[in-house]
Amino acid sequence: MSTPIRAHVRREGLRLLSRSQIRRRHLSYGALGVQKPGFSFHFPSTPTTPSSKRLSSPSWNTLSRALSTSVTSKSINEGYAGNGVVGIVRESYNKWERRVPLTPDQVRALIAQSPASSPIKVLVQPANHRIFTDAEYVAAGATLQEDLSEACLILGVKQVKEENLLPDKSYMFFSHVIKGQPENMPLLQKLLDSNIRFFDYECITQGGESDGRRLVAFGEFAGIAGMIDTFQAIGQQLLQSGYSTPFLNSPSSYMYRDLVAAKFGVSSMGRDISNGGLPSSLEPLVFAFTGGGNVARGAREIFELLPHKYVKVSELEELKKVPGPHTCVYGVLVEQEDMVKLKASASSDEKIEKAHYRKNPSEYEPIFHTKVGPYVNVLVNGMYWDQRYPRLLTKDQIKGLYAAGNDGLLALADISCDIGGSVEFLEKSTSVEKPYFNYDPRTDEVTDKIRSEGIAVMGVDILPSELPREASKHFGDALLPLLPEILGANGSAEGGGVGVELTNSCITAHGELMDNFRYIEQLKSSAFKEQSLRSLRSVPEAEERGLVVELDGHLFDSGLINSVLDLMEASACEVEIINMSVRGTEGRSHAVLRVTGDKKEEVVNKVRDLVPLLPTAEATCSIHGGSRQAVVTDMSQKRVLVLGAGRVANSFAEYIGRRDDRKVVVAGNVDSEVRSVAAEAKHGEGVCFDVTSDKARLEGLVKESDVVVSLLPAPFHGMVGDLCINNGVNMVTASYVSPAVRELEQRCLDAGLSILNEVGLDPGMDHMSAMKIMDDVKERGGMIKHFSSVCGGLPAPEAATNPLMYKFSWSPMGVMTASQNSAVHLREGEVVKVEGSELLNSAEDLHAFPTMNLECLPNRDSLIYRDLYDIQEADTVFRGTIRFKGFSQLMYGIKKLGLLEDAPCDSDNWAGVVQGMLAKGGAASVEEFVAKHCPKSDAQSIADCLNWLGMNGADLKVAHPGSAIKSFCALLESRLLFEGDERDMVLMHHDIRAEFPDGTIEKHRSNLQVYGEVAKMSAMCKTVGYTAAIGAEMILRGDIVDKGILTPMDKSIYGKGLELLEEEGLVFDETCEVIKGARAA
Repeated sequence: MSTPIRAHVRREGLRLLSRSQIRRRHLSYGALGVQKPGFSFHFPSTPTTPSSKRLSSPSWNTLSRALSTSVTSKSINEGYAGNGVVGIVRESYNKWERRVPLTPDQVRALIAQSPASSPIKVLVQPANHRIFTDAEYVAAGATLQEDLSEACLILGVKQVKEENLLPDKSYMFFSHVIKGQPENMPLLQKLLDSNIRFFDYECITQGGESDGRRLVAFGEFAGIAGMIDTFQAIGQQLLQSGYSTPFLNSPSSYMYRDLVAAKFGVSSMGRDISNGGLPSSLEPLVFAFTGGGNVARGAREIFELLPHKYVKVSELEELKKVPGPHTCVYGVLVEQEDMVKLKASASSDEKIEKAHYRKNPSEYEPIFHTKVGPYVNVLVNGMYWDQRYPRLLTKDQIKGLYAAGNDGLLALADISCDIGGSVEFLEKSTSVEKPYFNYDPRTDEVTDKIRSEGIAVMGVDILPSELPREASKHFGDALLPLLPEILGANGSAEGGGVGVELTNSCITAHGELMDNFRYIEQLKSSAFKEQSLRSLRSVPEAEERGLVVELDGHLFDSGLINSVLDLMEASACEVEIINMSVRGTEGRSHAVLRVTGDKKEEVVNKVRDLVPLLPTAEATCSIHGGSRQAVVTDMSQKRVLVLGAGRVANSFAEYIGRRDDRKVVVAGNVDSEVRSVAAEAKHGEGVCFDVTSDKARLEGLVKESDVVVSLLPAPFHGMVGDLCINNGVNMVTASYVSPAVRELEQRCLDAGLSILNEVGLDPGMDHMSAMKIMDDVKERGGMIKHFSSVCGGLPAPEAATNPLMYKFSWSPMGVMTASQNSAVHLREGEVVKVEGSELLNSAEDLHAFPTMNLECLPNRDSLIYRDLYDIQEADTVFRGTIRFKGFSQLMYGIKKLGLLEDAPCDSDNWAGVVQGMLAKGGAASVEEFVAKHCPKSDAQSIADCLNWLGMNGADLKVAHPGSAIKSFCALLESRLLFEGDERDMVLMHHDIRAEFPDGTIEKHRSNLQVYGEVAKMSAMCKTVGYTAAIGAEMILRGDIVDKGILTPMDKSIYGKGLELLEEEGLVFDETCEVIKGARAA
């Protein structure tokens, strides 16, 4: 590494200005006196004036963002007026690049949607190698011509050649400049020199957030193509070892006409494996998949076309002992805890906390090579990786596996294609026509030809181009909605410009790098980039030489970072900044400082003691390295009070309690349940008392809290809300807004507090997912004409083994009470009312999930959602509850019998209770009772159910003689339990139809299907608890700024909420069908 550059930094520049002050003064690196970011501060024992400091190399894309806060003088919209003309450039990156940014059908749709007064014009450069012909574009309404100078916006897929760039235009393509890739820096310079406003697809994210979900991408198709290509590599590798298999007949993806043909080919290969089996002496073929994003999902989609079985990592060793012939292949999903473990942990099975791992990667060591590697034949790598993290598999590790006789790895499909990255022996990228090379771990030799000694390695960097037709359609569907705002922009600074998603993806404009991308300037030197990478890699070694201090919080605005640096300067220590990042959306920052010198122990102790003295920083501090154990000091721990320790409280506590700066206090009246829930949090505490009656003790806990979460029955929320307002504490519930809570509205507003309700599954996730669709429709000028939303918690089909086809994953009393609520909804303009006594008699078939036999019941008052959702134009508004077909009529008979009434029982045993109820109904038998009172019900089913529950015997006593429904619920809870190997299921379905002024009708369907984890967390617990926890977390972080009685129907809440749910794997499958009008599918 080159000698660090010493730079004199003006004291007022870096040290004594907050981020907001720096921003106001428009200071850049030069104004701060720093020649380049990232060279280390050195504090001499005798201070000089100005202080001489040396700033060491940080992460290039974090420190530079933190320090470079220049504000561009012009808006990105100013001077780039839209004229309604878009150009599609001829691709020149690679002969295999046949993809297009817009298909002919999408061009047709774009033109058709434009108003007659300002029609959109599409120019297409002629090209013979595109997947779509020039003639198809002309037929779609495009103009075929070489000259694109008329266009205000020019679209491509991959990098446009520098000599073909037209000045003063707006461009969109994948540039690959955001990591400072040296080979693309000339392209970046040309964009700047040509005054081009450039948007990079890679940076277009949901809400414009730097860590938001990418909106325009090809990832899924990379996984699909990569998996198909890998089959041929497996076939060739096995042939080298003397095995002929169906894999050898699998062509590369690009050889198929389209994806349908490709899938048919893979399925045909799968039938050969299933019917004929693989060679009898061949061990079970195990495919290991890493990553959880679109890339990995695409790969698994193709893998699952083969006869397959998924196994757990713990089953791999025994699986390898199973003799052939095998008629299927095996898959294993590699989780975080299968890749790394805490260095301090003796166990390789300990669950990894994702947030902690991302923040403290140096505290972890790799274990994939010992835990999974010995048993894998095909490694399909789709994971994200950068230099901070341990590699998945190094050269030394694979060499060690081979030396130990574990040489079963046939092929590596590195779809992420990080050269020398998470899998170190991916030494180069490969091409479509030559997709593989051979790597021999014994000799570290790379050859172009697959050989028996070694591993077939696939690393094609343009995999989606092998499926250009489907990939282009998928890509264009995502891109199309973003184009009108550019094409119609008026070019003024004040308005008429692009939205936040495009604004934050704009890399250059007016000959300058935009604020979010100024750090690239520092990366133009490849030497600087390599220095930065080495600095990141050196963190573990640094811990041996000194102490590493991590700070996270409001470091700049509070002045904490200034005070820390002052303290270190006075101690005559040398400090190296390993990382400095500012998360602008949260106002929080993260700093990693390495401290060396004789007084390093003393100075870090002083830092640790200093941080609590600045509570406005809301900071956390971790100290690592040397002979010290990791120390975490909680400076401003937020206190979360959870009331109730029922079925969904565990997931709430687990989510909200993941962070060190969260103290979770659980209060309930069953000690074992309280302790169990509290144990889910890193810093949990259980308090056992009667929460609903000991108001004084409850108020004492409320006073000490930052947010109170009531998971109590709904009737108690009003009382809890009253205490929260009296003590100035925000509150969250998963329940509907009750009248008692609604009465608190004005007091809540006066106190400046938020009481967030309806953040569970239903209500909660239903609101958020439906409003996302409907708000999008309204923003595009449409109106909602049909709204139907149904949801239910059920046993998974294989667990629906009792007469009711139901088991409890939440309160039995809640289920029974809900089944007697009156309901009203709107159907094709007609109001339909259902009395509570007849609700169970009103079920209708549901076909939203074709593989299951389901029904749905109306759920409460659907009419109020015309106003709540602002869909007054809708002629159908329905909300319902899902059950397996037959449940409702069976329960209707049970209700008519009297088992759901809160009335005293006539006997102390169930046989006597049932006979008494039959007698009251004037019947001697169940059959006679049903014939008289509920003829639609099946008498035999009711009789069988009562017998199965044991209600025909005098020896079964009732639990609550004073209440039939309480006794019946207790009986159901004892019989309708999930066994240890069973799981539950949550289903949700939206059917939303919209009309647009031009006559277009869109039919949106949104499905959620979540299965519980056997012996771990139920689907109901996860969906309700995580959603409520996310609501509480958003309040604690300041994401929710509105005050009063709130629900998650506003975009300011549901936008971030859905994003956080998606991070937990709770994702809606959304489709849109155009059943009339001219909009591309």
